[in-house]
Amino acid sequence: MTFFAAESFFYHGMARWDFGLDSPNKAAAVLVLLMLPLLALSVRARREWIRWCAGLLWVLAGYGLVRTFSRGGLVAFLLGALVLLACLRKSLVVGRRWIPALLAACMLVGAAVWTGFAGRVANSSPTSDASVGNRLAIWRNVPCMMVDAPGGWGRGAAGDAFMGWYQPLDRTERYRTLVNSHFTWLVEWGWCGRFALVWAWLLAFGAGIVRWRTRGDPLPLAVWAAFAAAAFFSSVAEEWIVWVVPVAALVPAVWTLCTAKGTRRAVFVVTLVASGVLLSACVVLGVYCRPGGVPRIGLSPDGMRLTVGEGRPAGLVVCDEDVMGGAAFGRVLRRFVQTPEGAGRAYCLVRDLSSVPVDIRRLSLCGRAADTGPDALTRFTALEDVRVISPNRPESWLAARGKRPYIRVFCGEFAPTCPAEDVEGLTVVFGAADYLPNWPHLAFGKVL
Repeated sequence: MTFFAAESFFYHGMARWDFGLDSPNKAAAVLVLLMLPLLALSVRARREWIRWCAGLLWVLAGYGLVRTFSRGGLVAFLLGALVLLACLRKSLVVGRRWIPALLAACMLVGAAVWTGFAGRVANSSPTSDASVGNRLAIWRNVPCMMVDAPGGWGRGAAGDAFMGWYQPLDRTERYRTLVNSHFTWLVEWGWCGRFALVWAWLLAFGAGIVRWRTRGDPLPLAVWAAFAAAAFFSSVAEEWIVWVVPVAALVPAVWTLCTAKGTRRAVFVVTLVASGVLLSACVVLGVYCRPGGVPRIGLSPDGMRLTVGEGRPAGLVVCDEDVMGGAAFGRVLRRFVQTPEGAGRAYCLVRDLSSVPVDIRRLSLCGRAADTGPDALTRFTALEDVRVISPNRPESWLAARGKRPYIRVFCGEFAPTCPAEDVEGLTVVFGAADYLPNWPHLAFGKVL
């Protein structure tokens, strides 16, 4: 394992350590969750040599945190340390036992100033730091992303969903997640999963509080507070190693909760109610506080059908992302919606031909969706307009025009499957290959 990978992150020319975890923020989360038990040991241990050893290890882990330049990691540590020391304030004795921890803290502050990490923290306003502003731009869309997809956007699809349907069209940053583990999972999962997620986190905090109140041990609560903060500022919870310390700290807390008969029921009831309240607030925000410029979107619970806009859809497209612009193909449709030709209408997109209603009148098939051939249209009795965009076998569709003259085929000039001869019903898009940049116009617009 190396301190930083070949494709490293840098801050002002200085490599940010990631310890082989592909992200400095993940490395910072691991270090923070190790620092909290060391901090507790350095101020609570009775033997002086244990306090000094814990303080030394704390300095080493803290210097690693500084070299990650992770502001989310710093916030997570400060929150965890605040919870830990606040809960221990009555039992801690001011004196020599604080020397190792204070010396370690002074050394880490000096290291932060020397490396420039302190300057990065000081310049962390949304206006002066693009990563902060970008996070806020993403997070403000989370409630409406949840409301628009009752069944969730699907595992691993949060970043593509944001880029395709919610990211401002003048921004081109690429995202795999929502740069927040909590929000990513809330968007990707359906309402049952969302409720279970929120309840699980609140239950972990409840178990930590019970452990502190009954056994005088605030470490589980402090660790989970830091873990929650680290997962809030970056998608660190997807890394299994980040869970090791939190799970280890949670085991005694859960045992204490399960054996506390008088408190157990109250914790379960309070966390259940709180989960419902939090998710209800998300629904209200998603419905009434929708960011400007984001169209009305509805994804079916099974994830097979997506509607853009309000009212009866002007047509239906069976999708193939490869010929529509990739996973974030929604950006192309949103641009079309803002044109005079596309404004004021609703549009429907499905993943599979089997999801198309039998009474459809206007249908467009993209790429692989047309591989089934013209015979697949026999179950549709009301078809008036069929548009086939970048099919793999355009000849079969053109041949079917004898019985279905409403079929039209669109191919890119440089597509390997584009027919060499110009025939009736074929439109060649010049300068394009399989991907046709104007596919929304071809699918929904008036084509001569």
